[in-house]
Amino acid sequence: EDIFLMLLKQVFGGLFNIMLWICVACELTLAVIFEKDDTVTPLILSMVIVASGTLQWWTELQAESMMESLQNMQRTELVCVFRNTFQGGKKVVQEQWIEPGDLVPGELVVLEAGDKIPADIRITFCTEGAEVDNAALTGESLPEARTVEVEGEGVAVHEAHNVCFFGTTVLKGKMKGIVFATGDDTFLGQINETMTQCARTRSTLEMQIEHFVHVIAYVAMAVGLLSLVANLMSPVKRPIDLILENAATAFFAQVPEGLLPTVTISLMIASTRMVRRKVLVRKIDAIETLGCVSVLCSDKTGTLTSGCMTATDIVTHADGFATCRCTENEWAAPVQNASVLSLAQCGILNNSSKPNREGVMAGSPTEVAIMEACTRVFGDDRMQYQEQNPQVFEIPFNSETKWMLTIHADGLRPGAFRMVLKGAPERVLAMCTRVLNESSTVELSDQRRGEINTHLHKLMSGGRRVLCFAEMRLDGYADDFVFEGSSPEKCNFPMEGFTWVGLIGLEDPPKEGVKDAIAVLDDASCKTVMVTGDHPTTAQAIATRIGILKPGELDRMPQEIRDYTVIAGGDLAKYLPGGDGFENAAFDDEQMEFWRKTVQHARVFARVSPVHKRVIVRAYQQIGGAIVAMTGDGVNDAPALKAAEVGVAMG
Repeated sequence: EDIFLMLLKQVFGGLFNIMLWICVACELTLAVIFEKDDTVTPLILSMVIVASGTLQWWTELQAESMMESLQNMQRTELVCVFRNTFQGGKKVVQEQWIEPGDLVPGELVVLEAGDKIPADIRITFCTEGAEVDNAALTGESLPEARTVEVEGEGVAVHEAHNVCFFGTTVLKGKMKGIVFATGDDTFLGQINETMTQCARTRSTLEMQIEHFVHVIAYVAMAVGLLSLVANLMSPVKRPIDLILENAATAFFAQVPEGLLPTVTISLMIASTRMVRRKVLVRKIDAIETLGCVSVLCSDKTGTLTSGCMTATDIVTHADGFATCRCTENEWAAPVQNASVLSLAQCGILNNSSKPNREGVMAGSPTEVAIMEACTRVFGDDRMQYQEQNPQVFEIPFNSETKWMLTIHADGLRPGAFRMVLKGAPERVLAMCTRVLNESSTVELSDQRRGEINTHLHKLMSGGRRVLCFAEMRLDGYADDFVFEGSSPEKCNFPMEGFTWVGLIGLEDPPKEGVKDAIAVLDDASCKTVMVTGDHPTTAQAIATRIGILKPGELDRMPQEIRDYTVIAGGDLAKYLPGGDGFENAAFDDEQMEFWRKTVQHARVFARVSPVHKRVIVRAYQQIGGAIVAMTGDGVNDAPALKAAEVGVAMG
């Protein structure tokens, strides 16, 4: 929007500004018609209106400029494409690097780990185990696998595993794909279209001032008319210009000309204080609305949580199973427990993350989290250990086997190799026959298998993603032996009889200070609701840890209330209204009853889409009568951010 048009809107827009300009016009008219010399009052009032509008315009313009600067800091990377060119009269396919904005549907794009996806792309080739980060679109904290296999009928495009979307990132592997949508036609562009269709939500300050202006207008007109009648009926005869001047004075005296600069300056001071707290305010009247919020709807990934995977728990065997918190103090070098040390060795060897140019580990968030946790055990010796045990063979992770295998040469023992297996606990455990117990091994009995599963279910119920590690020692092989195979049936080496080493639990942990902030909101009678695209079990576990749900609260609830406390997106789909909200939607009694109970009892919404998030905000506004704030950091939060009275974009 043109900055000068914004200035004109601030100076001449709004009911209160219009009322003040009417006062200025009336005073000037009286001065001209009756040849009065009082032009100072309308001049000063005009200066006050212009100054107040200019201050508000300047404050909001600064916020816009700072956000544009932040956006410009995110440099646009060139995209590798293959295009047909003519050389010597012959058509030749040539590799080119172009700006993402120059892409057109039908082009072949090449992507590698770390690349931003520049358009909606249908995958034609990808390496085994390729993964993308769709958190910005779906809210999922875990990476999603990508394949070239075409999905069956009935699968929505945004759920297909052979499609990559604009705005997401390649975490692992390489892929090629055909561009099928760019710009507004992408999935991200469709989300933006829903935002343009969403009506702007007025701030509470705007509504209060509008109501105040109506009251003042009625009072001023009543007082002005009464003054006019009293002057006309007075026994003291006055000239008509004096009568009109008295009536106009009585009318103008009811208008609080100082209200506008007072409100503007107060909001500017508050905006400045917010900047000190690292908060940019686009519309300064949102500061007043922030104090009126009664419901806070918050995204989970990257908002309530850190947005990066962290290894939090390990399970190993040492005269009975033990779960250890993976923290700086409790799992850091030097480690005396041999089982923990072996688990850390497996985590370092069977790992696809690599250091980038800055020396920071890059790759899948899960792999990076495991590497960082295991590095705490080794410290500076990690690189040396990898060099002493070089990888000679690998079977990448795939969706069918759900495990990844690496084989490493033992640098200290010729002809010896170490196989490390990592993957889904149920798959890896089924391939194990023994358990590592300190520096020796014991049989994996049914009792020990049951103990492992008990710890596994405990971690998973706490919202952890759990990976299992196992190993096998190979002796008597030639140093130049060539390992082959892509599945247990095709391998030229044993794939049964592994030794179980341990479990590592990972999660996207809550941000520091979130629990205290939610407690402050509860004390202020502001209800906090989690709205996320993540799995219900994970969402419920995080909600309990940060105080949105109290420990054991769900178990103590009556069943009819519990059903509405944690709601999945699949349940919402049956009750969605048509259009932008609930005001004009045709509902039956069952649908309306569902939304009334949802607004009253819901604390966690899981597996929800961007459209669901906007509908949830509208439900609290139009059915619950609440003033809603929405926080989020992803593109999937944008429609809800715009629909709320206060939208807080994180990041």
